[in-house]
Amino acid sequence: MVRNVVRTSAEKTIDRFGTPAAAEKYSTALEGTKTHLREQRCIQRALQMVPVGAKVLDLPCGAGRLLPSLTALGLQAVAVDSSPHMVALARQRAETRGFKKETEFLVSSIFDTGLKDDTFDAAICNRLFHHFREPQIRRNALRELHRLCTGTIVVSFFCNLALDALVFHLKNAIRRKKPSDRIPIGYGVFARDIDAADLLIERSIATRPGISRQWYFVVRRKVLP
Repeated sequence: MVRNVVRTSAEKTIDRFGTPAAAEKYSTALEGTKTHLREQRCIQRALQMVPVGAKVLDLPCGAGRLLPSLTALGLQAVAVDSSPHMVALARQRAETRGFKKETEFLVSSIFDTGLKDDTFDAAICNRLFHHFREPQIRRNALRELHRLCTGTIVVSFFCNLALDALVFHLKNAIRRKKPSDRIPIGYGVFARDIDAADLLIERSIATRPGISRQWYFVVRRKVLP
């Protein structure tokens, strides 16, 4: 008898974005859009106290969309993604735009990067956590960011405190459809995940307050007594 194996949202996400076709599509999906500009502004705002020359983790780096702005801030970026195809495109972008020498590239998962403790001064995790339904999956990823980063950690998520989140839930209710991905969650729900990973929220930033579900938490390690 063959048993059905329940796959986690993390496994599904890694598989879905791990193909050459997905990388090629993703490489131009947001480039130059208003969404990209809003995200870039939020991330730059979150990193404003990070000094020039700091080593920053960009995970998942995707096709390297954020790398030009990180380099422009004078940061030493390390681009990491679970997809070798994404990393290849990120490396190609860096080479084309002339900042490959200032950037390191690595194929690795957020759940086990294989990097040493305290490797980074700051970290960015953009457009990943909205794929993770299970709290334990989110917390495992946050713990790895905690382990790696001594300073500012910028994490995006889809928050319920927005008009488009309400529309999302209403549409699925009307269609009697149970969504399995990109599901907006409560502010407090993700705050509890942050706390469970021994991280402290310094502030939150919404890309479009009251309108867009795309939010950021700026967090760092808790100070031990």
